[in-house]
Amino acid sequence: MYKLPISSLHLNRWSIKLKVISICALLIMSSILLVSFLSYIQYTKDFNKHSADLNQQIIDQVAFSVNAYIEDLFRLSQAIYYNYDVMKMLEEDIKKSEIHELEKTRIIEDFLKEMMTIPRKDIIRVHIIADNVYSSTRTQGSYAGVTNFEKYDWYNKALQTQDAIFVPVHTDEIDKNPNFKVFSVVRQLRSMRKTGKILGVIKVDADYSGIEEICSKVDMGNEGGLFIYDKNKNLIYPNHIYRNQVKVDISDLYDEVVARSEAYFAYESESKRWLVNTKNIALSNWVVFSVNSYDELNKNAYNTRNMAILFAVVCSMFAIVVLIILIRKLLSPLQTVVALMKRVESGDFSVRFTVNEHDEIGYLGTSFNKMIMKIDSILKENTALVKEIYEARLLQKEAQINALYRQIRPHFIYNTLNTISMLIQTRKYDKAVSTINALSKILRTLAGFEKETSIKVEAELLNNYLEIQSSRYGDRLKYSIEIDRSLYSMHVPALIFQPIVENAVIHGCEGKKESTFIHITGTEEDREVIFVFEDNGRGIDSKKLESIKSRLSNVKNNLLQESGELHIREGIGLINVNRRLILKYGPHYGLAISSESGKGTIVKIRIPKYGGEVRSHV
Repeated sequence: MYKLPISSLHLNRWSIKLKVISICALLIMSSILLVSFLSYIQYTKDFNKHSADLNQQIIDQVAFSVNAYIEDLFRLSQAIYYNYDVMKMLEEDIKKSEIHELEKTRIIEDFLKEMMTIPRKDIIRVHIIADNVYSSTRTQGSYAGVTNFEKYDWYNKALQTQDAIFVPVHTDEIDKNPNFKVFSVVRQLRSMRKTGKILGVIKVDADYSGIEEICSKVDMGNEGGLFIYDKNKNLIYPNHIYRNQVKVDISDLYDEVVARSEAYFAYESESKRWLVNTKNIALSNWVVFSVNSYDELNKNAYNTRNMAILFAVVCSMFAIVVLIILIRKLLSPLQTVVALMKRVESGDFSVRFTVNEHDEIGYLGTSFNKMIMKIDSILKENTALVKEIYEARLLQKEAQINALYRQIRPHFIYNTLNTISMLIQTRKYDKAVSTINALSKILRTLAGFEKETSIKVEAELLNNYLEIQSSRYGDRLKYSIEIDRSLYSMHVPALIFQPIVENAVIHGCEGKKESTFIHITGTEEDREVIFVFEDNGRGIDSKKLESIKSRLSNVKNNLLQESGELHIREGIGLINVNRRLILKYGPHYGLAISSESGKGTIVKIRIPKYGGEVRSHV
């Protein structure tokens, strides 16, 4: 809707409307985005705390279930003490008949079979290793025939303590089946009659699937997992479903879990953050911990954040559109004032601001109207005063010019008649007649002269004048006129060339025996016209030349000071021509002279191609 200026960083060039809209839009966008971002941070923080607490509850429940499961196995290993017949059989020191031994084996193994099937279906086998090996099993393995039990570490430990011995998950050494995993509880059997007497060892093997059934119900997400380790850093349970998704070194993570005392903590790995929840199982000395990716936990938070930002941008754009409409309405009177001021700048003082409001802008409009009316009144007064001054100065200059012009014609005619008289006196009648004819041409030309004439007429007048003078001086005066014909139509003040040439003839040719050559040129240079009058006459000595230059300069100063009085003491020669040129074209133009005694003189006239500062008719 609004386009930034090309130099968008130059804020001082922006309009008020653009500045207000930009500032308000920036504040609206930044405020809404900041609130959305802070809300997202707080939401993520609370959500992570809630997720950590929820995961901890799950881990605590898993640990509780596993601990209860193991406690059942421990209690099961003590169930034999509640069967009097079995204990009686085990406490017999003397072997009796084979029939009795068979009965003893039957009674004990029936108890073991009953113990294995009734309370727990995950019990794989139960062994009593006493005077003989008594077993009940769901699989093919058995310790029957094994006599050297000292090779088993669990057996030696059980004989040395009355506490239950927990054997971690392992492949059973009887079946030798690598896919069949069990864990065991081993307990020492002591006589109930003689408490210090060790009767043997009871070993209960449970299927590992019992723990898997408990742990597999826990879902830690696509990038999470659940793990159980024993105190020897043996992996009891990995969540096989999610294990391959966890991109973290579990072994290193276990060291971190053991080193920390927190229930949960954040763990950095491979530029990712993980939430780790832990719980110890005291009975088996196991550690249960879960791993969750913060990215996965906060996935919904990211979506919520993106939606919030999107809604924030949409709401901001809507607010900015409404803001633009309101600002345009509020600033419309101010823009009207600006438009009226531009019209005033162009010179239209008839404009007025229509005041419809009584607020600050209404006050501004009222003040604007008063100011324009006052300025218009002042300008009218100033215009009238300037007109009077201009007309007075114009009349003064016109009077000066007329006075100068009136002196030119008589002076020129006088000099020409004097020349004719001299020709008659010297009996040069032919030349006198020729001069009279030339004079008649000049007079006809002067009769139609006004204050301005063309370069062509000036050149013809100059040619006639030099023809008259050449009749007087004969071979002692030669001349050449080379004025660019493209300048012929240009108008200049009348009779500005003749006084200069007259000076060249009188002061250059008279008193000189040698021939005098006058060369006149006119050319255009850089939209200016330069006329050069050059002669090889006697020249002007330096002292007199400085006096002439000073008088030429004084002419310019006197005219610029507008003294109101015409000083004509200098005569009607170069000074007169210079004054007329300055009056016509301004102080930057006029006449310049240079000369060297005995070598000649050069006079230059410089005027503009198309008029000067003063536009009056000269």
